[in-house]
Amino acid sequence: MTVWKPLIVSPSPDRLRRALSGCGISEPIILTDYPLPGAIAPLAERDACNLCFLDLAADPEKALPAITDVAQTMPVIAVIPHNDADIILRALRRGASEFLPDPTAENVRDLLERLDHTRPQPVEPAQGRVACVVPGKPGCGASTVAVHLAIAAHAGADPHTLLVDADTMTATVGFLLKLKSEYHLGDVLRDWKRMDDDLWSRLVTPFNGIDVLLAPEDPSARAPLDPVIGAELVAFWRKHYDAVVIDTTDVRAALTSGFAALADDLLLVTTNELAALHATRRACVSLQQNISDRGRLRLILNRYDPATGLKRDDVKTALQVEPFATLTNDYGLLQAAILDGKPASPRSRFGVSIQALSELLRGRAPAAKKTSWLGRLAAGK
Repeated sequence: MTVWKPLIVSPSPDRLRRALSGCGISEPIILTDYPLPGAIAPLAERDACNLCFLDLAADPEKALPAITDVAQTMPVIAVIPHNDADIILRALRRGASEFLPDPTAENVRDLLERLDHTRPQPVEPAQGRVACVVPGKPGCGASTVAVHLAIAAHAGADPHTLLVDADTMTATVGFLLKLKSEYHLGDVLRDWKRMDDDLWSRLVTPFNGIDVLLAPEDPSARAPLDPVIGAELVAFWRKHYDAVVIDTTDVRAALTSGFAALADDLLLVTTNELAALHATRRACVSLQQNISDRGRLRLILNRYDPATGLKRDDVKTALQVEPFATLTNDYGLLQAAILDGKPASPRSRFGVSIQALSELLRGRAPAAKKTSWLGRLAAGK
């Protein structure tokens, strides 16, 4: 069992000190002022500290640089009393390995046991990219996009790919792929405090080389998500996968879970039908009001057919958002794929457009083809 020598960095350390005392740790090292950049790591090394509690509440702008300084040598616990998704995201990117919203003795004890169980290692920069898929309106095909995007990522440059069905109401991913499992997202949340690689491997379901975390089959099953647990999940997934695709219920669920704030790419999926665009416009407003980096918002036109509904330029005018990509309308093929429980062929028109989207998200222009329509597709026209 690890003997912890914690460092507390907080202008008001009394509550954390009492919580640690309740866990049998009576002499933490305490800094009541945020140190200058580069100063905290030598201080921690001098006192042989192996864990840092860093209070972000008093002054996040001074506290966040300290995370970067110390995260390379020991785990950093970001103490965040409110579920502020923006601060959580910034702390995660700086290298925080855990979040503590309520520093009670019980919560600190659970955290220390989890750290001890997983053998804390120096925090490595997050590598895996996370895409959060959000429907602008139910029925726009967002889950279909999420499934095929994960498969395309695995087939491309991301061999270790995770597909998460966070839509506990419809659980469409399992339906599309004809997957059933005894375990689901609710089990991950229930067992999160004792999560390790072995337990995780038993909770996911393999499908064609990717890992799938299914939603509960019972729509009444609880899977409570908030920005704190969402940040911990995303941090774990980034360390274990090259790419993560999260299918969410709607904009509200994407925001309250924290996934919208934490994702590298926020894919808002719509069609060019008027009713869908009306709902998507409201979704755009909500997302833009609640995420700090609007450049991560990617508008995806699914089942795009310029002969019906608004054309691409008209969609841009209506939503005041430039469509990031268009996906081919291949309705018959996808219905046949659902009946077979198999993804659409990567050589189909829809499969090719998904592959183009996957390459765009990796920052690469899709490979040029002889057929002119694919060149227009890659350009989103």
